[in-house]
Amino acid sequence: MEKLLAPSRSTFLLEAPLEVLHEESLEWLDEIEFCKDEAAFFYSLILKRAKELPLLKTKQAKNVESHLIYFSAERMDDMKIEISSHEKFLSRIIDRPDLDEQLYRKRHKEISQKFHEFMQEFRQMKRKIFELVKIRSKK
Repeated sequence: MEKLLAPSRSTFLLEAPLEVLHEESLEWLDEIEFCKDEAAFFYSLILKRAKELPLLKTKQAKNVESHLIYFSAERMDDMKIEISSHEKFLSRIIDRPDLDEQLYRKRHKEISQKFHEFMQEFRQMKRKIFELVKIRSKK
């Protein structure tokens, strides 16, 4: 007996109604806003630990802090702008059906991949922060 494989989520989304793609884009924007809040919290946590534990002012801590600042100031804003632009393109497609819907779907798939890479990088950075705070708070 052959095992039937379910279509991947990205395959489903490429065939999904535009409203589903729109909802996914809105979820991405919400996730970015939450990431901004998390980044602000992590930044204040690093600063607090630096005051409590002078050992935190190591090269590793400075690197994590710099990456967090770059990520929250550059990467998050760039991703948000790209998704917002994608949403504007969707509204033009809805208003003018003669525009290429397949182009929108292709772009949605590309942005989806970028968003997942973005979130993976953010999770890796959070792991570094947790490790840094956990290690330093034991001393």
